[in-house]
Amino acid sequence: MRIIELFCVAFLCLCPMAWASSSREPCRSPSKTSGKLCVSTTKDDTIAWGDFKYDSTQKYLRFVEDTSKSNKTSHLDVIIHFDEGVMYKLDSKNDTCKKQSLPCHKHPMEVPADGTHVDELYLGSDDKSEQGLRVRMWSGNMTDHDSHHSQAGHYTMMTTSCGCITVSCTYHSEKNDLIFSFFNVETEIDDLQAFHLPDYCEGLELDEASDDHSFFDLFHD
Repeated sequence: MRIIELFCVAFLCLCPMAWASSSREPCRSPSKTSGKLCVSTTKDDTIAWGDFKYDSTQKYLRFVEDTSKSNKTSHLDVIIHFDEGVMYKLDSKNDTCKKQSLPCHKHPMEVPADGTHVDELYLGSDDKSEQGLRVRMWSGNMTDHDSHHSQAGHYTMMTTSCGCITVSCTYHSEKNDLIFSFFNVETEIDDLQAFHLPDYCEGLELDEASDDHSFFDLFHD
């Protein structure tokens, strides 16, 4: 009987912990992050590789592709203002710029506010220090509630348990199957001018995109 009583006490103690984990609110990413971003398909084909800088307070992103790593002749250089729903595609060689609407504001740099906590576990091993990384897994849909999208994307994201830095994100939709991997991430940005628009981007007319246009479409073949 004593064993049964102890089991019941332990069960009652563990239940709130399990509930707290399953109902965990999405963590908040650092105010500024920068590093390397690799975008690949589920077939292990690298679509893009380059430097990213993200300001989670202003919701600004700069991504500059390194074509020598992705074996592409094209060069992707974008500045995105997510809250404003605007994306700028830059061509510094020709001093040209394209301003395009971005109705869907979600992206893999931080966990969406409606993300669902799935689990907390270790990448690698937790037996010894510096042999593993404790991460949290999140999932959800990448469809904005204020947009009428015909196609919804689903994501599974991993962030560091401490600091809420995105480690990876797998994104699936009818148009894309993408894997985002983040490397050498730092919680600072060495050049805040990276978010400033060059003179040749000023005064452009907005090119209206479809209602389901998102950051993920940058990597759509």
